[in-house]
Amino acid sequence: MRVRYEFGSRHTGHIENIAKQRKKYPDIVANLIQISDIILEVLDARFPQETRNLEIEEEILNMGKKIIYVLNKADMVEDLAKKKEQLKEMKLYPYVLVSCRSRVGSNELREKIKIEAKRVELPHGEMKRVQVGIIGYPNTGKSSLINFLTGRSAAKVGAEAGFTKGLQKVKLTQDILVLDTPGVIPQKEYSASDKLAASKHAKVNARDYSKVRSPDFVVAKLMEEYPEQIEKFYGVDVHGNSDELIQIIGHRRNMLKKGGVIDEDKAARVILKDWQEGKIKT
Repeated sequence: MRVRYEFGSRHTGHIENIAKQRKKYPDIVANLIQISDIILEVLDARFPQETRNLEIEEEILNMGKKIIYVLNKADMVEDLAKKKEQLKEMKLYPYVLVSCRSRVGSNELREKIKIEAKRVELPHGEMKRVQVGIIGYPNTGKSSLINFLTGRSAAKVGAEAGFTKGLQKVKLTQDILVLDTPGVIPQKEYSASDKLAASKHAKVNARDYSKVRSPDFVVAKLMEEYPEQIEKFYGVDVHGNSDELIQIIGHRRNMLKKGGVIDEDKAARVILKDWQEGKIKT
């Protein structure tokens, strides 16, 4: 039985487009796994476990394909030594820490790809490039990674989650071809109305701050996990109280509705925007 997935797009928040995504994107990713010799799973270095897609990983391993875990946005991690210990405990191997924004880790990743590419058994007597597929949650930086590896703007990049619309093919070397796909979220996690699912996806930037239905709820969940980091960034001491934080940000930004009441929705989205842009380090 084929594993089913849900995918990010510019219009993920619009229910009418979900049916179209179901028909199109599963075939793209299933095809990617089938034709790829090596898979790069791009994870957010801050949230490696939360951005893994175990459903796809199982399918990849069942097909005998090699996975290399690429932890992007390493520049947003404050304590890399602690993070490496966490990865060791997770038994996440092999992995490479990279930062497309700071341009760190590309040489190590290229070398790992080349090493694994040499181990790929190609059809005897047939000229064939080793194909490296890239998968990951929306907005983990898959297309940026391709541009980072190739040193040129070979893949289209967008600020919104799920910008990539279909399979993109880019030459890494004469013998290695890289394949990019849209961001993918496991179906069991996807729900337009499930607050916890929406909170997780907003946290890992798989759902854009402007499309979250209950931004105050998401801010509250973030404050439960990262009160010190968030309060430090805004220079406040609210003892983990997300409602008080939203009120303070609303006052600072003069986000007022009629009667001088704070526009809590707008204020909460400002906090989510800062979070998703990586201004608040974990």
